[in-house]
This record gives sequence, structure tokens and C-alpha cells, in this order.
Amino acid sequence: MTLAIKKGDLDPGEITRRLNLQPSAVRLPGPDRWDPRGDTDGQWRLQCDERTTKVFSEQLDVILSAIEGQAQILGALKVEGCNVELAVSGYGDNDSQLSFSNSEMARVSRLGIPLTLTPSLSER
Repeated sequence: MTLAIKKGDLDPGEITRRLNLQPSAVRLPGPDRWDPRGDTDGQWRLQCDERTTKVFSEQLDVILSAIEGQAQILGALKVEGCNVELAVSGYGDNDSQLSFSNSEMARVSRLGIPLTLTPSLSER
């Protein structure tokens, strides 16, 4: 689970100051040293993964609790041209399910940013 903010000329330090949150990861704009032909946008990320908890609803709560008071700032960043999203990714097998409670969906909806789900369905 990740709050991801991206933009071609993103200043990650400015995002940190505006949100008053320490990111899990940042990247300045420009070629990625691991994939020079890939995305060149600057990035600011707040992540929660299995190192914190393996329970998805708990990961979601960690991120939402950190950013719920920031909806206006997140909206302003979108207006300024930033791509702002809550991103969920991970491995899924044939019977995988990911559920959101009504209250979790309401919390996400109040933020006014997209929720993207990117499963990896490759065979392992």
C-alpha cells in the first residue's frame, strides 16, 4: 500500500514540507539508474508493506491515518499537475481476494484521489 506522488519536475523536499510527513522513498526527476529508459518523473512515496504488517486492512489504516488530514493539500497537488494516488500492488493467485469494508472505502473516497490496484498474476 503506497501513497504515490509523481511529477516531471517534482521537488520531493517540498512535498515533505507541505504534507509534514516523512516519506518512505523519494526520487528526484531524471532517469532511473535501474531503468534508464523508464519513468523519469520525480517521486514521493509513503509506503506500508508486510514488514509493518501482513494484514492488508492494517496497512491501509496506517497510510490513511497518516494522510486523512491532508486531503486539501493532496487536492492542491493534483491541481498543480501532480499524479497523486493510493496504489495497491502484489501477487495474486487463482483464489486471491482483496476486500475493503464500507468504512475503508469511505475513508479512501474522502481523500479525493484514485485508488489503483495492480495485481501480479504471474505463476510462481
